[in-house]
Amino acid sequence: MTNWILRWVISAISLAIVAHLGIGVTIIGIPALLEATIVIGLINSLIKPILSFFTMPLNCMTFGLMGFALNALLFAMTKYFVSGFNTTIMGAFLGPILMGLLSSLLYNLLKDKND
Repeated sequence: MTNWILRWVISAISLAIVAHLGIGVTIIGIPALLEATIVIGLINSLIKPILSFFTMPLNCMTFGLMGFALNALLFAMTKYFVSGFNTTIMGAFLGPILMGLLSSLLYNLLKDKND
């Protein structure tokens, strides 16, 4: 349970850093940040596997670029569920990449070495 909460907090921190960088991701307020973190997590765990399965042939033909576009589309879809979250096209493409890099970096810095 603690590991799940730690990952959620790290994702929220990563999303806040990405929004602060000025690449096209805007978050207005802490409640919108927390809500956007939950929505991004739910979209990535529930919708992304289904869409990845159906776009697998296209992903193979484009050598993985379809996966990159799908990730951007799902990140941009968050703005329709969270009122204080907005993203541009550039933010939709760079946001998930930076958020993933920051999340993995922060998690590796904070995780217990005994796990």
